[in-house]
Amino acid sequence: MTLDPERRTALMGIRLRGLATGVADVAPAVETINVAGGVAMVDPTPGRACVWFLASDDHPERALGHVLLLSARHGITGVAVCFDDAAAASVAARRATALEPSPLVWVVDGRSLRRAEPAPALPLSDPPEAPEGFIALCVGAGVEPVVEHGIWRGEVLGLEVVRTTVVGTEAGMGAGIEVGVGRFDREAGAILHGDLPPTAALSSAADLVRRERHAGAGAHPLAGLVRERWLRRDLMVDPSPLGLVDLVAVDPADVVNGLREPSPTPAIGSGHDGERVLVVCSVGVDPGVVPAAADLVLRERPDRLIVVVPERDVHPALVGAVERLVVPAGIVGVTGPWS
Repeated sequence: MTLDPERRTALMGIRLRGLATGVADVAPAVETINVAGGVAMVDPTPGRACVWFLASDDHPERALGHVLLLSARHGITGVAVCFDDAAAASVAARRATALEPSPLVWVVDGRSLRRAEPAPALPLSDPPEAPEGFIALCVGAGVEPVVEHGIWRGEVLGLEVVRTTVVGTEAGMGAGIEVGVGRFDREAGAILHGDLPPTAALSSAADLVRRERHAGAGAHPLAGLVRERWLRRDLMVDPSPLGLVDLVAVDPADVVNGLREPSPTPAIGSGHDGERVLVVCSVGVDPGVVPAAADLVLRERPDRLIVVVPERDVHPALVGAVERLVVPAGIVGVTGPWS
């Protein structure tokens, strides 16, 4: 039997209280609240102030980000987050090591809690060589080649319009290309325009994106996709607004499969004094940006971090969450290039 949302939330709240009181002294008057990604208890009692959080089963990977924003909103540094999903708990525990104070990360074990073991750190990327002819194909169509998580792609203002694939041939495995914006567009393009030469197909797709994705484009669907990548692209062209002399893309912390999913988008740059600076671009008040930045800090070992968001998204809770990172970190608000 499927529980209605209110009943499910109430049961999660009862469960969270029972788990928390098994390992800590929680004030009896503290109420559970329903928040995105799970349920929480905010205990402001001096000397033991803590935000407790029980991750939902739907998207447990989002729990750490939600509780960091909630704790910053209430001005409480103590954080304890509980997971039924041991794998999600391990990732959260790894990310917690890059935060100060470090959140307590627990795994639910029956009716009790045990501390989660941090997952191994993300490896530094070792990108493959671009398939023969791919760079020339992109440049010929005015498309910017970029490699991410081992896959070569071509982008227009941060929006992917082509990617390489692995295909089987009579001679063995080889490289192919798929043109289009998103998986469904690539699949449709292969059916409808499979007879077009790759150069013509890519030029057509790139021109379509350029017509709708430009300064002042407003709310057109193509202008609204993956805007964090658009921010990064413009800052890579001119990193001077951040006081940097260069900026190059690096792999995001997570692999994101959909164009509408938030995806904190990173790059590494150099300051005028040679310091190594990690830049993470985001749009909106994305709960995932600080956990992703934590993973990137562990992987890239920067001297400092800049989170870049549109000016309207410089929210006090986001500022507070960013400041928990173990390296000097801050937020810079910029004018979105789509404005």
